Amino acid sequence: MKTYTCQCGTPLFFGNRQCVECGLDAGWCDVCSETAAVSPEGTCVSCGTSVVPCANRTTYDVCNCFVDASLAEPGTLCRSCGMTTMVPDTSLPANVRRWALLEAAKRRLLYDFRTVGYPDDQLTALPPLAFRFLSDTPDKHVVTGHANGVITINTSEADPVHRESTRQQFGEPHRTLIGHMRHETGHFFWMREIEGRRDAEATRLFGDADANPYAETMKQYYEQGPPEDWNEQFISTYAASHPWEDFAETYAFYLDMRAVLDTLRWNAPEQVQDLGDDLPSMLATYCSAGIVLNEINRTMGLTDLVPEVVPPAVVSKLQFVHDVFESLRTGVVSQS
Repeated sequence: MKTYTCQCGTPLFFGNRQCVECGLDAGWCDVCSETAAVSPEGTCVSCGTSVVPCANRTTYDVCNCFVDASLAEPGTLCRSCGMTTMVPDTSLPANVRRWALLEAAKRRLLYDFRTVGYPDDQLTALPPLAFRFLSDTPDKHVVTGHANGVITINTSEADPVHRESTRQQFGEPHRTLIGHMRHETGHFFWMREIEGRRDAEATRLFGDADANPYAETMKQYYEQGPPEDWNEQFISTYAASHPWEDFAETYAFYLDMRAVLDTLRWNAPEQVQDLGDDLPSMLATYCSAGIVLNEINRTMGLTDLVPEVVPPAVVSKLQFVHDVFESLRTGVVSQS
């Protein structure tokens, strides 16, 4: 994640809404794709465009984005908020707070896509990527998941107490909002870029999804757990449950890695001097940085930032994900 700079020289971070030094409004500009300060006259300091706040920023305070004023009408949403098709009951303050956290995670996800060069038109092609953030009701439990381009996330995941309890229950080293976003978009990515296009290679690496009925396989996983040697073939225990989940977990790890490396590149370039565009270079740098990052977290009594160990079988899967992203970014089909 890049750290930006206000016109006064103060660092601006991705989630900032105001410069802490000069007091100017700040946020993500949809025009120039930068976090920037906005002048009192409503001009983005970075690109000089007249901008107005996203309607969700002014109405609900759940967004920090600005949109092109010349294209805006009352109620105009930023690109990220426009992808959310359903939200929880906004008359409940707790729902609004949780919604804000989910939107913040989604904005980081979209930044991830920029980092890996995933084309915008792949997100908007039919069926487009969309999000529903919903809360349980007395009559219905909301299941987090993906279906035909729509990602539904139960807003309880934005409650840290619930999320930590669930993390402990399922033995997950990570359970975060951005983690949910990355995992569920893995299913979208499978639908959009793998299924019907790269079936043979995906089946070779992840297994035959069609030969493993999803409901039955998941039931067996929750009853019996992963195989004892899961860590020789999979990036996580959940990845061992079904080929679709294996792909989504591998894809999510890839986005985790790219996000951390991008943050280091912008903020600690001396740590990534040998970083190349190839997967082996990325993995080596990520694992090396992970040792330091894990020790920092342990020093503060926190869980490891990079808990995964990457066996050779998973490296091959990650190479597949990397090659697909690269082919989409460059338009050149990998021969590996």
